[in-house]
Amino acid sequence: MISDSGSLVLQHQVRKRGAHALLCREIRLSLSSEQGRLVLSRYVEQYSPQGVRWVERQHSVALGEVLRWMIAEGEPTASRS
Repeated sequence: MISDSGSLVLQHQVRKRGAHALLCREIRLSLSSEQGRLVLSRYVEQYSPQGVRWVERQHSVALGEVLRWMIAEGEPTASRS
């Protein structure tokens, strides 16, 4: 599985597939090393008598773009004291 202590696990799933196969999935959200991009990592690992297969895909977007999208598309709320 992905080993990044600074990331947020969004989904972690382990399923048995058939009599002798196991499927592990994990989705994590983290900041890039320079902390300017938000990175979504999807990891899949399959164990079977034929061996182990895995694949990891990463998607990233500039943090500024995420914040602009949140301001434009989010629901604003206001609090007063």
